[in-house]
Amino acid sequence: MQRFLDTIAFSQPYLVGLLFLILVLLLTPGCATAGADSAGRTRDFATTAATTAGGAYIGAQEGNGKARNAAVGAAAGFVVGETVNYFSNKAQREAYVAGYEKGQSNAIKQQYWIARDNQRPSRDDGYEESYYEIDVPQSDRDGVRREATKRVIRVVMPREDAGS
Repeated sequence: MQRFLDTIAFSQPYLVGLLFLILVLLLTPGCATAGADSAGRTRDFATTAATTAGGAYIGAQEGNGKARNAAVGAAAGFVVGETVNYFSNKAQREAYVAGYEKGQSNAIKQQYWIARDNQRPSRDDGYEESYYEIDVPQSDRDGVRREATKRVIRVVMPREDAGS
């Protein structure tokens, strides 16, 4: 029995390390599922953890190892970490919104130019395009009076030399 306990005591650090590694592998997402949002959360966690630990260390060193000073330092470090995360995330959100709006603007411009090119007549389609200006006289109909105006009419006709 003593020999079995000695074997367990010898392998305990290795078993704890292996258990920790298995937990890390099971609880963290793989590369295929990692997106910008999960990377941001990981960065926020790391920043908060580092500033909290740094604050606790400084508090313990300045307070001669007293737990109260370490706790105050950790709290101060936590506040600093969350402040850094807030401003970092705010800047990223603003950059995302600006890029999104620019992309939307470019897409609208692209659609405009595509529609305009689709409506432009082909040069060698065998048709001739003419514009005629006509005078529309004043009219009174159903109690509505329309003033005299000028209108432009677009007329498309086959070219006379297109058939030869």
